[in-house]
Amino acid sequence: MRRFLCKILLYVLPIFLGAIILELIVEHIPNSYTYKRAYMDRYADSICTLVLGHSCAYDGIDAEILPSAFNLANSSQCFEDDYRLLVKYLPVMDSLKMVVLPVSYSSLQMVSSSNRRAYYTIYMDIYPRWPISKYSFECFNLELLVKKCVKYLLNTDMVQCDSLGQRLGHTMLNRPIDWKETQSLIANDRFVGKSSIPYVTENIEWLHRLAELCENRDVLLYLVAMPMLPDYRSGMPMEQILLMEQVMRSMAQEHNCVRFVDYQEWGNEDDFWNATHLNTDGAKRFSIMLLHDLYNKKSL
Repeated sequence: MRRFLCKILLYVLPIFLGAIILELIVEHIPNSYTYKRAYMDRYADSICTLVLGHSCAYDGIDAEILPSAFNLANSSQCFEDDYRLLVKYLPVMDSLKMVVLPVSYSSLQMVSSSNRRAYYTIYMDIYPRWPISKYSFECFNLELLVKKCVKYLLNTDMVQCDSLGQRLGHTMLNRPIDWKETQSLIANDRFVGKSSIPYVTENIEWLHRLAELCENRDVLLYLVAMPMLPDYRSGMPMEQILLMEQVMRSMAQEHNCVRFVDYQEWGNEDDFWNATHLNTDGAKRFSIMLLHDLYNKKSL
């Protein structure tokens, strides 16, 4: 029996050591999460305007336009992620005056997917890494790990954001051929059905927690409904859009620090990279308008 166990150990040990080495290598590959964490650790006390939110904010808010701003948004970043990021950094953000939180039709249904939760656990340190779970190591998601290594070996830019956190590369020149339909295929998956109700309730609770954090620090919280193509909006289930609008207006009524502004119908085709994401030029134009409205404390 002892000899059998020793043989198993001899087979398993190289695999185990290889996984550890691979994990250590992968975690040292730079990405948007490591960049944004490093920036916040160094400059959080000088930020006046903090942008949170998911990919619509990551693409659509040009922090260079806003006063002393940084874009801390990332793809598929849900309200719980936003809340935990604010909890982590708010105690050292002495200059913070405003939090900009872009929202969209899908925001109330979003939860951290396994790979995104792992990124926030490993690289942003907003979820506990121990005890060990599927979110603790990138090696637990072999497919994504291999893709990441291949991109790195091909010298792909792994950070993918500018110095103030906005995503790079979504320009008119590299817009997908089917850019109008890019997002349409997933619209029905994000429809508010019975299975999504627990997520809606949970996300409303995270929104209230976010508002309370801002209220306690006398910080304005701007909930910004992001633009989408008119053709795409017209094909969306109106119940879902109306629910989002109702919740955001209710937040503005319940919390003195909250403002809600609706830009869902803003822009033209030249401003978009796909149906729901602005391109770089569109983001600049949108951010200039947003700056004007923020200064004038516009609210709907």
